[in-house]
Amino acid sequence: MAFFSLLAKAEEKQVFEFDDNKDGKIDNIFRYQSQRLVEHLNDRNYDGKFDYQMKVVGNLTTIESDNNFDLKFDRIEIIEKLEKESIYKLYRIENDKRLLVIEKRIQNIQHSEAINTCSYESFLKSINSLDDLISDFDPILLKLNNGFYEFTPGVQIHKSCLENFGDDNFETLMRNSLDKGMSCLSELGTNNKETGAKAEIANIINLLNIQLSGKVKPTSVICHQNDYSWQGTIANASVGNNKLKNLGVDGPYVSLNPKMKSGFLNSIKNGPPRDELEGIVFHELLHNLGYRHGHGIDVSYGCEVCCFSDKKSAKVAACNICLGGYDPKNEIDPNYLRDMATLSSETGLVSAELFIYKNISRIPVNQKNIDSIFLGLATRGAGVMQEFMKQMKDRGLKVSQDSGRIKKLVKEANNYRPVNNFIAEVNKAYATAIITAYVDKKAFSAKFKLSKKIKSQDLRDIADRNERDSDASAKLARGIEMIEELF
Repeated sequence: MAFFSLLAKAEEKQVFEFDDNKDGKIDNIFRYQSQRLVEHLNDRNYDGKFDYQMKVVGNLTTIESDNNFDLKFDRIEIIEKLEKESIYKLYRIENDKRLLVIEKRIQNIQHSEAINTCSYESFLKSINSLDDLISDFDPILLKLNNGFYEFTPGVQIHKSCLENFGDDNFETLMRNSLDKGMSCLSELGTNNKETGAKAEIANIINLLNIQLSGKVKPTSVICHQNDYSWQGTIANASVGNNKLKNLGVDGPYVSLNPKMKSGFLNSIKNGPPRDELEGIVFHELLHNLGYRHGHGIDVSYGCEVCCFSDKKSAKVAACNICLGGYDPKNEIDPNYLRDMATLSSETGLVSAELFIYKNISRIPVNQKNIDSIFLGLATRGAGVMQEFMKQMKDRGLKVSQDSGRIKKLVKEANNYRPVNNFIAEVNKAYATAIITAYVDKKAFSAKFKLSKKIKSQDLRDIADRNERDSDASAKLARGIEMIEELF
């Protein structure tokens, strides 16, 4: 297989090296220790100097970037992993001094870090390597220790999944998830060769090649994490060295809701349709490669919808996100924000809100971004969108209706009538918090004032009563939970 020639130096030292532009110099290095990625070095402009360095020492991950290629790092990210959460800090370097830009606490189950870019010729080889994997992909279960079975090099399945879904059913589900996902990435990369070589998809393909080579620690897929709070959750994934100590499972792992079982006529009890679950499994596998929500390009959601959804109105934006061909020097690329907002408004996913809320104080106030934030609020309902338009108008700002989707949502918002005064007041408070954080750049103040009016748990309690305002309360509760965590 051509795949193994690409990884010629990975046999024993767990070092994967790539000469991206074929000039005889190494441009990309991935170093693994105990089968875990501990260092990534990348020369993105091929001047012989590594302008991107990611290193893991103990529970501390440090990422240094030179984004203007002047041989000085201008950005440093530090992630300190604690028991249940990680502390994320982003610094800008000016005059050799660190200036703190962001400090966030992130739940470890969502925490990861994305890898930077590769080049054209290596990208084509990576696609060929992935194609080799696809053509040879014929997994057979082989029994391992501790209740696991090897499904394919790089992936092992716990017996709990076979018990819950049935051997043949779960094998088929996993086979479809990997086959569809890998084939989709290969096709997307092949159809966008020039853009893809410099985009995030190049890294996704390289990392999948490494993971599925069988030369790094395999991903464990489990279905028996009974002590996790699964309310509204289908699956979760580890990133880095997360462990499930009580189950004796180390990361990387994908954990599926243990209440899901095979049902009548191959359906899934207590879970989504089978094809949707295949996409969710692939989504979680991408988290294992180091991608998390709300920071960097959200390829997990993008690739899931691009490769597995049949919703045509969302696919263009989703595939743009999966490809990841945005401005690498602009973390708040307005084109990315618009694609994320379109994806969320068309699918109901919270991907846009996760990005917007985590970065809201850094998003520039301009017309395209105003419209994108309005689109992103579609998941909270017409009442929040109506209040957003009203309060923005009071500030001399407006939603421009520059697309058919926005016009439709504006019409829905204008026609909205709240189910009662309580929901009307929550809609108003929610929109006020968003605008205070976005326009005034006072996220903490916005969160504090919102908490004085309503808390997410109050709305959850109302949602559980199954009353007239329960649906609206549930939507608003989910949004306020994100504000409470991310502002």
